[in-house]
Amino acid sequence: MAEKQKYLVATGMRNEGPFIVEWVCWYRMLGFDILVATNDCADHSTELLDSLADAGWLTHVPHNPRVGQPPQRSTLRKVIKHPLTAAADWTLHCDVDEFLVLHQHDTIAELMGPPPYDFMAMVFNWKCFGQGDWDYYQDGIVHRQFRRCGMGHLPFNRSIKSILRKPLEFNRLGAHFPHGFQGDWSDPDNRVVSPSRATLPQFQIRENHPIRFLEQKQIDHDVAQLNHYILRSKESYDHKQGSPAAGNLKDRYTEEFHTRHNRNGMRDVTASRFNDRFAKIHAEALALPDVLRLHHICCADYVAELNKSAGTDPDLDERYQHHLKVAARVATNRGMHTK
Repeated sequence: MAEKQKYLVATGMRNEGPFIVEWVCWYRMLGFDILVATNDCADHSTELLDSLADAGWLTHVPHNPRVGQPPQRSTLRKVIKHPLTAAADWTLHCDVDEFLVLHQHDTIAELMGPPPYDFMAMVFNWKCFGQGDWDYYQDGIVHRQFRRCGMGHLPFNRSIKSILRKPLEFNRLGAHFPHGFQGDWSDPDNRVVSPSRATLPQFQIRENHPIRFLEQKQIDHDVAQLNHYILRSKESYDHKQGSPAAGNLKDRYTEEFHTRHNRNGMRDVTASRFNDRFAKIHAEALALPDVLRLHHICCADYVAELNKSAGTDPDLDERYQHHLKVAARVATNRGMHTK
């Protein structure tokens, strides 16, 4: 019998409370262990993550970026040094707005297949989704709310995320692909492949690195794609405008960025093939101690921040009042000890 492989997904989060439960359930459904590093959260997301960690659903660790350091770099250093990374056979780093969608397999283990492996990394192309008709944030399942996107071959879908067999053989992790491989790129077992198992030859040339994009003709969504809900609602995007990006602290969220990515000409519902399995796991998560209450508290936190950005009063926002009432009702009905 082939040795069972361990798969780890790692991410960094800051004030992502409303989106945590869905993302955790999605990657748990696919068969990943989950590592979440947080920094400087001002909402209740750390408490929510701790509740999920107490239930054994993930590992939550804090990190403290130095002044002027992009948080993403601090996150990646935390991930590469964590024992879970050393213990995993395969490690994927992606963000809370990125969902790996498998078209022909039900789990990451089925996609990767059993050892031995003749490749050391597989890269997944983005499939960026537009806003559709979502002008305002509403609590819900993001991968069901946003189903409109542009053509798959559009240039922004050249971006990749990678799952790695040998992350500790690199000098450091990167947001898209790691830097400074210390092994032998000419070794055929060190190939980098697409989900269709096509060899990507540019990775074999050390001088090409760091590689963040594929060539447009190499975009591969046939077997798997990384759904990137890069904008979410108009209200959510407006809230992010002017804030520094986690990767480089630059003002990424501009009108030009919005226009470039807000493509809605195509409908993509491929994530729906997991609806039944996801719904079961999502219900299990919300039944865990204090998770449902904290989810609604995080939603209230988020709505308050949206109002702050818009210069309006959250107390007059029905969404804010709704989430606070639901959180209070859950606490009362369950007679729980709240954090």
